[in-house]
Amino acid sequence: MEDFLKIVSVLAGPVVGAIIGIFTNYIAVKMLFRPYREKHIGKFKVPFTPGIIPRRQPALAAALGRMVSEKLVREEDLKRALLSDELTNTVVNSILSLPPLRESGKLLVGETYDVQRDKLLTLLVDKIVTGIAGLDLAEILKREGAGIAAGISQKNPLIGMFLNEGTISAVATPLSDRILAFLEGDGKLKLREILDGEAAKLEERPIGEMFGNREDLQPLLASVYRRLVSEHADSIAARFHIADIVEERVRAMPPEDLEKLILSVMKKELNDVIRLGAVIGFIMGIVTTLINMI
Repeated sequence: MEDFLKIVSVLAGPVVGAIIGIFTNYIAVKMLFRPYREKHIGKFKVPFTPGIIPRRQPALAAALGRMVSEKLVREEDLKRALLSDELTNTVVNSILSLPPLRESGKLLVGETYDVQRDKLLTLLVDKIVTGIAGLDLAEILKREGAGIAAGISQKNPLIGMFLNEGTISAVATPLSDRILAFLEGDGKLKLREILDGEAAKLEERPIGEMFGNREDLQPLLASVYRRLVSEHADSIAARFHIADIVEERVRAMPPEDLEKLILSVMKKELNDVIRLGAVIGFIMGIVTTLINMI
């Protein structure tokens, strides 16, 4: 019995030390995250609340944002990724695979596509008519008519006697007035019909086929894309505001989710810290027992 008590007395110190060590470290690890929010007793804030990580979450968010921006996703890394063959081919193939103009337009601007199309065609008709009206049409008809008459006179002098410069000048001005009157009236409608028909044909063609052969367009689009990225990579990277995005996301993360995130990466290491407390407590118990025995 006495031997048993001696063994118990020898082991008691290390065992108690191990228990104390494991629970101390367990509580310390839990205090990294818990409690998630401040606790109050009346007007007084309970010490050590919230836990260390929730209390330092804003500073942690800012530090993570800086680290991701400066170390993990640097401007040169982003530029290299944007210029990779895989991403370049994806961008080029996406452009070449766009649906016909009408479908693409509706994807971009929705139901207002037809309204915008109508406005554009009306504007084109008005610009064409205004452009023609601004010309000295009578003078153009005289000049071009004189050239045509000269050619006819050489082949048929008899007709040339009647189709002379005086005849052309007499006809040019009223013909010019008739053309302009037609353009301002029925001509606008006719011109609109023509443009509408041509636009409809164009709208039915896939965008990748509108500007030539697909095989010829691929290297051209790839070259344009790479040049734009190379010239504007710095401004593109700056517009991402990577540090701000990371900081904002971490700040907004509930403490419970932040704990899950950290534990998903460090659970084994934190458990090792708890077990290390047991080992240290056990060793300290042995040391204490030996000192008492001496």
